[in-house]
Amino acid sequence: MTKFPELPHDFTEHMVDSQQVFKGRLLDVRQDTVRLPDGQTTVREYIVHNGAAAIIPMLDSETVLLEYQYRYPNRQHYYEIPAGKLEPGEPPLEAAQRELLEETGYVAAHWEHLATLHLCIAYSTERIEYFLARQMSFDAHRRDEEEFLETLPVPLQQAYRWIEEGIINDAKTVAGLLWLKTLGPRAGVIEASTD
Repeated sequence: MTKFPELPHDFTEHMVDSQQVFKGRLLDVRQDTVRLPDGQTTVREYIVHNGAAAIIPMLDSETVLLEYQYRYPNRQHYYEIPAGKLEPGEPPLEAAQRELLEETGYVAAHWEHLATLHLCIAYSTERIEYFLARQMSFDAHRRDEEEFLETLPVPLQQAYRWIEEGIINDAKTVAGLLWLKTLGPRAGVIEASTD
């Protein structure tokens, strides 16, 4: 676990009361009354989320497998890395392995945890555990009935250009690929490209 430097002030807020405002299949919305560091109270609204696993599936040292699918809230198609919500109590690696197989049909012989990122810290408890999947082999798709997507192999350098051009603009995908770009070559994760 990362140890952060000691800070001079403690800004911890303490819960006074908590209410569940909405509970659906995906969202668990809470409204808490909290005591601020100065003794005043205010309301915090947030979403409780089990977390997710995201996978960077490398078909070889220079090719990543991406997904192309439609996301209803923004009425837009996106290029993404495979990812999915953790079931209650499910270990993140097991979720990553399950999601990779379900969405892409691939299994991987080598798995490596890359990072844990909190993408919506102002209003959600969601965290995403990133995994690198290598030594991939195709098994069979196991997609949910309501899941419509295509997979496509993309040269890693092209994926990086797509981020620069705004073609890839999904936050979890941008974060995962840039994390790989920054730390991958130093860790021997991928071969450095001369492009």
